[in-house]
Amino acid sequence: MAIVRSDDQTLQHPIPINDAFIDYPEIENMVRKAVNLAGGLESIINSGDMVLLKPNIVDPEPPGSGEVTDVRVIKALIKIIDELSPGNIEIVVGEGTPRPMDYELEYQSKFSSPCWAELWDTAGYQDLLNDPDLTSINFRLSNLNGSPPENPWQDLREVEVPGGCEADPQGGTYFIHKDVLNADVYITVPVMKIHDPGMTVALKNQIGLAPSTKYGFSKTAGVPQDGYAHSLTHTRQLPKYWTHKEIVDLSALANIQFAVVDAIMCLDMQKSRTSYNQVRMNTIVAGADPVAVDHVCARLMDLNPDDIEHITLAELKGLGTNNPDLIQLEGADLNQTKRRFRKNSASTADFGQSNRFWLVKGPFSVEGITDPMQHEYIADEANARPDAESDGWSEPIYFRDDHIDLKDYFDLQTGDKAVGYLFSYFDAPENQDAELWIGSDEALKIVINGNEVYDYEGNRSFPGTQFVNEKITVPIMSGENTLLVKSLQQYGRYDFCLNICEPEDDPLHDGNRIWGLKFRTSGQTVRVKQEKVLYNQGFHIHNAYPNPFNGFVTVLYDVPKTGRVKIQVYNLRGEVVKTLSDRHHNTIGQKSVIWDGMDNTGIQVASGTYVLSICTDHYLKSKKLVYIK
Repeated sequence: MAIVRSDDQTLQHPIPINDAFIDYPEIENMVRKAVNLAGGLESIINSGDMVLLKPNIVDPEPPGSGEVTDVRVIKALIKIIDELSPGNIEIVVGEGTPRPMDYELEYQSKFSSPCWAELWDTAGYQDLLNDPDLTSINFRLSNLNGSPPENPWQDLREVEVPGGCEADPQGGTYFIHKDVLNADVYITVPVMKIHDPGMTVALKNQIGLAPSTKYGFSKTAGVPQDGYAHSLTHTRQLPKYWTHKEIVDLSALANIQFAVVDAIMCLDMQKSRTSYNQVRMNTIVAGADPVAVDHVCARLMDLNPDDIEHITLAELKGLGTNNPDLIQLEGADLNQTKRRFRKNSASTADFGQSNRFWLVKGPFSVEGITDPMQHEYIADEANARPDAESDGWSEPIYFRDDHIDLKDYFDLQTGDKAVGYLFSYFDAPENQDAELWIGSDEALKIVINGNEVYDYEGNRSFPGTQFVNEKITVPIMSGENTLLVKSLQQYGRYDFCLNICEPEDDPLHDGNRIWGLKFRTSGQTVRVKQEKVLYNQGFHIHNAYPNPFNGFVTVLYDVPKTGRVKIQVYNLRGEVVKTLSDRHHNTIGQKSVIWDGMDNTGIQVASGTYVLSICTDHYLKSKKLVYIK
């Protein structure tokens, strides 16, 4: 990955990062350097390819406003891509804006009004078509809402999400413009800004793939032409919160191969430009891993990436890495470049993110017990150190929302009364005071390192849009900590929220989880030092990224001791497709292997699911890989 600032002294005409008069040649030089430092486009774009550039265009705002992707960044990319094989690469600039064209008015809701006389004209994209620097280049603009005025739906295709849908209301499929599906290479080009789901960068930009002629103006409205059958659910089913899941689904469909982030003029506090929320950075960020790009951009805005659900969920889905130890940065120093962006304190993202990984035990009946919260259903409950699937504890459970929903997990009915336990380890970088952010509608007890730090016995309002009832200061230790939650269900919804945050008095900046703090459900000791998480070496395969893939996939694995390691790829019939490595490792630690989709004879494999197997004398581990041509 790369960060390039306008004051980079290797640029032809470096200028200060606060210079409002940054011109096109400077921006082009920044984009060129960022793309090159991030590995270049030569390895992913071939002559004859169709390349889709996906900017972020919402409202009719001019270039450089911070609300829309600066058209000068798109122009630079068009030139850079064409130079790989002049005239032989079809370049498409595509976006599905939530603001309609005239011919789309019949699809709009009553809350919208026409914004575009021509496609994204205010944002400067029509000017590209007449730009003398681009006259010989094979490129076009594409309205991803569907373009033929007489029937925009003819451009749309209903497709399944590879690897399964995260947003249940979508039923596993989305409508997507054919240009997205036909693209050989997909490059996301967002503008960096604060938004309700925390931020808009590489992943959030994919909400623009949901065509408004199907999903509505706005995209949570649906359209009358099919009885409002399709819309993005977002927050309509609170406390179930589907926005992040929809972002990850659409990112999986996009199959992002590269990201170039416009961080020239950014926005804090909200996605729309106001008189007080523009943040000039004169910076370009680029990388081939969209999750890593979002991780770095979150840190550039002084957010913790672990607080952004679509980042952590995309990593779990195999779309990239959120681990700072695995992200190699080139160019400008991240810590010297980052700014303290103000959050949207009215949004759910202000909370950060609950711990989602828990071991669960229960439910326990409260029948005949006078004070269930003081009754120990587990002997010496405060000092519990459970193992997964042992002594009645569950396997590791990933809860899909910030409201940890025990009613659904235990399959309780309204009026059922029960007590349940949840347990997690967490690792902290140092001995320090932390701010515990807590929300619940009923009794809740929290024990950290054997010490009861919180005990609430009453009933209170805890609606779907609310994540915090109380904030308390608690001590945590360097290294491993234990966290036990005891929760009572009598009358309410039986859910709670919990985050461990940096102490902060300013409501426009608070709610960041402590940097480096990691939750886990196993008792394996983890040592945290400064900004790095160093795992005691055990045999383990990390997430593959990108996954699904269509160029190459990188798999990282830990080798606990020296010895021979064989790494092979199998098809689903159990046949060896490719032997990637078969050698003796003389050193322990983290290793990596790359598969380019070729079999042992040098032929590209067919699209589908494969199994990567890593075998030693003592271990056998495997991971599924999805290859998409």
